[in-house]
Amino acid sequence: MADGVPKADELIPSVDPEDLRRRWNIKPPWTSETLQEAAGRKVNSWAVSRRDGMVRMLANFNDGQLLAPWRHGVELDDAVFRVAATCPMRVVRQGVYKIAGDEIFGFDPNAFVQRLVEETGISHVWEPIPDRLPEGGWSFNFIRATFSQTPPDLQHLPDEREAKRCAREVLWDAWSKYFQLEPPQRDDRQTNAHIVALLFADFVIDNLDLARQLMSLFGSGAEGAEPFAILTELERKAKAWVP
Repeated sequence: MADGVPKADELIPSVDPEDLRRRWNIKPPWTSETLQEAAGRKVNSWAVSRRDGMVRMLANFNDGQLLAPWRHGVELDDAVFRVAATCPMRVVRQGVYKIAGDEIFGFDPNAFVQRLVEETGISHVWEPIPDRLPEGGWSFNFIRATFSQTPPDLQHLPDEREAKRCAREVLWDAWSKYFQLEPPQRDDRQTNAHIVALLFADFVIDNLDLARQLMSLFGSGAEGAEPFAILTELERKAKAWVP
């Protein structure tokens, strides 16, 4: 973990189950003060945070049915935190898009539930959860903020500016996935940022046709098989791109 930032595929350390329980009991809004207070001592906060996210995802999956035998209102059995504290978990690359074969969670949700069944002796039947995007699958994940005065029916209305922004983010995600330039010295970050910007601009120019296809896609709504074809072609070009 460089500079405190976990890297993709890095193993997430085990944590104390009690730290997970304390984190689970925190009510939003979360602040750094309340999170540290809940921990009650110095802990590996990023590992607790990642594993807490796993618990919350599983607890709410399928309207709460996945962990239903071990959930009682807002409370979870101790076994849930014990399993979550030690089950194998890796950092998954958080990109703007995912395509077929990309890992979704960084852990095996089915193995998680199976361990609960074995440790508690409580039988449970659930529909197996895919942990990778299936063949032909794709997804986009854009984070946006809206203002309260914006009418709900206009908050997600596609326009040219938003389509351009989304297309740029996808191209950046593909480029930075395969081409990363680290500054030689810590005090040379400004020069490095300028070089990265120029190289990325070259990549966009070289793939202007795909950029326009993405803009058209986001301007009309991402539906059908077309996004997968565009993303796979973009990945192919990003892998082979030479500045």
